[in-house]
Amino acid sequence: MTLLLGIFIILTGCTKDGDTIYQINPDEEKPSTAPLVTVIYGPNSLGDRSYCDKIYRGIEASATKHGIRTLQLMPESTEQGLAYLEMMFQQMENAQDSVRRLFITPSPVYDEFIRKNNRRLENNPNADLLYMETTTPLEGKGSTLYIDYYGAMYMAGCFSKYAFTIDLSLLILANPYTQSVVEAGEGFVDGFNDSETKWEWKKPIKIKYLSDEPGGGFQLADTTALRIYQEVANNEEDANICVVPVCGGAMNAFYRILPPLSKYICIDDYISLNGPFNYGNVIKHIDRVLDDYIEKWLNATMPKHQTFGLADGGTEFNFGEDFGFKDSVVDSVRQVAIRKEGERYGK
Repeated sequence: MTLLLGIFIILTGCTKDGDTIYQINPDEEKPSTAPLVTVIYGPNSLGDRSYCDKIYRGIEASATKHGIRTLQLMPESTEQGLAYLEMMFQQMENAQDSVRRLFITPSPVYDEFIRKNNRRLENNPNADLLYMETTTPLEGKGSTLYIDYYGAMYMAGCFSKYAFTIDLSLLILANPYTQSVVEAGEGFVDGFNDSETKWEWKKPIKIKYLSDEPGGGFQLADTTALRIYQEVANNEEDANICVVPVCGGAMNAFYRILPPLSKYICIDDYISLNGPFNYGNVIKHIDRVLDDYIEKWLNATMPKHQTFGLADGGTEFNFGEDFGFKDSVVDSVRQVAIRKEGERYGK
């Protein structure tokens, strides 16, 4: 009883009128004032073993490096994502403390909402916004960032045509509306068409869209992936088919259903890439880019817009195994791809 009474006396005190007031316990943990980075993904996008998972890992690694807090949210639907966005904007525009807050969204499905609401943050000097995967800067507060696949995919298209063991490339695209997907496909086709080889049996690229809805095609059942592959394989019985899946998490479905020794070009580098069927890897270094941006944000030097690609290390193409290409040949193709990329994006 004496111990309990002593604790009670420590926690309370009295005014001269006898009213009990709360006394702060000096050992009580205080709320953190460390900068907070919040990420809201597109619906059901985490767990894709691709782009979004790489963002998640990059943000967490950057948080450990810089001593900041993170909150990463994945909604189950677009409607839930919009509700998260509204909640985030309300908190950030009404915050009365001095905590620095950065909100990031990597999904173009929220484009309309972001562009209609980003000015709401202008009254809070400690609130910032990064909207990714767009080449169109925001009007008002907030930064934009885009990593284009074009140059790296141009290299992939060139070498898929050069390869003796590939007769037909099956280019699988999530949808015809997502800018990064469309431009990746265009890069691959341009690289393929610009290449000249002695292999007269080479067949044109076959292109398959998984969805005709904006934001669709990034998730796929294995049975659907198998049907798509078999439709092409049965029509091209003698062809050595190389699958090129630019479709986020849906890539994993094709990876699982491919017959042994089938060939594919992996987009992003999370899947094990040491199998004999992996021809090459197109890699988007979103983790490095985000770490660089967060460092700039902490130093208040973040630019209004940035576009990264093959020339500056935002992307790269490498081979899954040794196909015997000379370094001079690889470097020559890379320089052409960088030039094409620069012409396209005005770099």
